[in-house]
Amino acid sequence: MAENFSEWLEKLKAKVDIAELISPYVSLQTKGSKKWACCPFHHEKTPSFCLYEQSQTYHCFGCGVGGDAITFIQEIEHTDFMGAVKIIADKYRMPIPDFSHNDKSAGLKKHKDKLFEMMRETANYFHSNLKSDAGKTAREYLAKRGISMQTATIFGMGYSLGRNQLVAYLASKGYSKENMQEAGLVDTTQSGGVVDTMAGRLIVPIINNIKQVVAFGGRVLDDSKPKYKNTRDTVLFNKSKEIFGQHSVKRLKLETAVKELIVVEGYMDVISLFQSGVKNAIASMGTSLTQDQAKLIKRYVDKVVICYDGDSAGQNATMRGLDILYNHGLDVRVVSLPDNLDPDEYVRKYGKDAYLKMLIEAKPLFEHKLFTLAKSYDLTSPQEKGKYAVEAMKIIKPLGDPAMIEAYIGYVAKLTGLPSDTLRRQLDVSEAVATVIKKETAKISMSAFDRAVRYVLYGLFGGVEGAVCEKDLSQYLEDKNQRTLYDLYRSNQENTLEELTSQEEDNPEVKAILDEGSKIGDEKALKYFEDCVARIIKEGEKKRRKELIKAFDNEKDEDAKLIMMSQIAQSNNKK
Repeated sequence: MAENFSEWLEKLKAKVDIAELISPYVSLQTKGSKKWACCPFHHEKTPSFCLYEQSQTYHCFGCGVGGDAITFIQEIEHTDFMGAVKIIADKYRMPIPDFSHNDKSAGLKKHKDKLFEMMRETANYFHSNLKSDAGKTAREYLAKRGISMQTATIFGMGYSLGRNQLVAYLASKGYSKENMQEAGLVDTTQSGGVVDTMAGRLIVPIINNIKQVVAFGGRVLDDSKPKYKNTRDTVLFNKSKEIFGQHSVKRLKLETAVKELIVVEGYMDVISLFQSGVKNAIASMGTSLTQDQAKLIKRYVDKVVICYDGDSAGQNATMRGLDILYNHGLDVRVVSLPDNLDPDEYVRKYGKDAYLKMLIEAKPLFEHKLFTLAKSYDLTSPQEKGKYAVEAMKIIKPLGDPAMIEAYIGYVAKLTGLPSDTLRRQLDVSEAVATVIKKETAKISMSAFDRAVRYVLYGLFGGVEGAVCEKDLSQYLEDKNQRTLYDLYRSNQENTLEELTSQEEDNPEVKAILDEGSKIGDEKALKYFEDCVARIIKEGEKKRRKELIKAFDNEKDEDAKLIMMSQIAQSNNKK
């Protein structure tokens, strides 16, 4: 009988030496029977990160993190479960088999791997062009912008020589024109030929969270238009799901504590800030942040400072991204640069210290919203003042916390001269309206635990548009049939309902999953999916806490009891 993903994963874990795996990231010291290090997940001078070789696990007594080899790679490389599995499998030379039992899926994976190899070849080719005699103009442009070759190398920058050179180079490496078109490297001419999409441009590779080149950005070296050009969306690249600058931030986190990230609009802003010494910047590569980018940012930090361009388009983009970041639990601050300058221009004109001062003065999210809203009203006019107060209360209401609401009522009162009691009454009106809306969109009543699991599986196999769950739910699944299907999803994550249906003959849970999925309309599906995920975690952690408390009561080893106490505390935080 062929092994399944869970069996293969156990074989991989058996090969892993956690001390060997972790040692490139931390300096381990042996004390007694254990190994210790300064924690790579928070800044400290006294080691509190403990490695337990017998159980192949780790625990930090400073910040509370802990887990196994896969958990460590997930956290240190800021990737998901399968990303961590791939990194470990590559290290121990264990190719990941195709567990989808789908020849088409296996072929697609092999094809994508070939495209990734081609993108790496292309990035190396562009970089060698930059260093060659033909790249002199591009190097002069970088020097004019204050970008050294050392910084250019860190970001893998390059130069595209002309319309046909890249095509010829990749063809000599065995890649077809179809490969180049699929990866967005070439454009088709009227005669049916292909030419380099980025011809004559300074090149910046866009690298994903597992260090694969997925796309390129290009900047002209003169005043021609368009100034910037990005690879179109492809099978490897979706602009809304990537952020630029991850690899430099990862390197920085190994060197020091990174408490916040600066989110800018373009990759040249990131590179220019890095050159000036501000190394914690990333770029959204567009004018509006997305849900996927917010989730990715949350993996790195809990605080962000938005610093988009000073022009009106940049300001509008700032406003669109605020709520997305806030709703993902991030502490959001906003910097408004003067004179329509972008971060690159500002830091080159005024220097690093002036820019850092601007960051310190960044406004909290809701203060920025209220301040920006006020610009649309003439607050010397009683009528305009009243209109502003109505809209301001709509902004304040979602805060929820009474102390925060009172603080911002005071802010609006000071700005408008209106009495705080009047603003509170207006807030009550807004609350009444919100209550009616809440009743109309009341939460779908939750069903039993296994129904929640079935609906989540339905969503993960493509039954719910936009359904994503980054948490590993396997620890909560006790039903063997449900666990088998969840392992199938994790082994590929590109499965469809068609693939799920193909398992019906061997797995009796499939019909129940499909039946559960058919009960919820499309307009409510995503919210219901998210509620089901929350229920699984809540009930799973409740059971886990009971088991931990029981084990704690029976445990005699004091070190083990300390770890259990931390695990119980972490489980409580997930309620």
